[in-house]
Amino acid sequence: MAMTVQTNMGAVTALKHLTTNQNTMNGQLERLSSGYRINSAADDAAGYAISSKMEGNKGKLVAAQENAVAAQAMVKMADAALNEVTNITKRLQVLATKAASGQNSTAEQANLDKEAIKLLEVLDKVVDTTKFNGNVLLGGAYATTGKTIQIGTSGGTNDRIEVKFADSNAGAMNIAHVSGTGAAVAANTGGTGKISLTSAANAQVSLANLDSALSTLADTRAALGASSNQLGYIAANLGTSIEQTSNTLSAVKDTDMAMEMSEFTKSKIMVQAGTAMVSQANQNSQNVLALFR
Repeated sequence: MAMTVQTNMGAVTALKHLTTNQNTMNGQLERLSSGYRINSAADDAAGYAISSKMEGNKGKLVAAQENAVAAQAMVKMADAALNEVTNITKRLQVLATKAASGQNSTAEQANLDKEAIKLLEVLDKVVDTTKFNGNVLLGGAYATTGKTIQIGTSGGTNDRIEVKFADSNAGAMNIAHVSGTGAAVAANTGGTGKISLTSAANAQVSLANLDSALSTLADTRAALGASSNQLGYIAANLGTSIEQTSNTLSAVKDTDMAMEMSEFTKSKIMVQAGTAMVSQANQNSQNVLALFR
């Protein structure tokens, strides 16, 4: 073999392998430090495309689940308010039953009517102050048109659900108070669905209106309960979808830390050995000096 100093083939070959092993080790360091097997499209073009789409879909699933959970909280808030409205209506039924009996004195009749007025004021306050994100749930737009909840990842009808409420103040349920006494009040009470406990006759008509209001409240709460259950099942299903998407995404993108550490250890040894061999190849060139002694 010729002895040359211009080209040290041993050093060139050793340096080539050292560079290759160094690049491999740098890639392994990146994967170990990030926890991802795919850090750029260059690492795995097909895997990068797949994982990017899956990450986008996972983000939409998470948002949809948050929508369902928030909507369920909104429905439960409305139902809690309606529970109080129901309790008030039941109390009004008790008062109307007492007022419908002819043995009450004029003062007792008036006191029963006064309590009914106060209860109706509270009923309206409960309805008007039950808000979610600043919107009145049991009145206004929510009560007339309901709300569309996005519970899927596309714009299709299967990925949306309608949640409807009902206008539940005294006027809407036909149990608003009507003032006055006598036959005109009794006629107004029955004709326009209002209540008055100023007389036994008025109270008897009011009982029918309160019964109707209570039935309406029961129907409204049943519908809200069904919507709450729907949203609960949807949120649970979305949770399962998120779990499985995360599992698949992990299989595509995440680093197997144990395997990667094993490969890194091997590369580290190879780099150390390559460095030593480059040094040794450089020292071999010094043998040429022996020819000049």
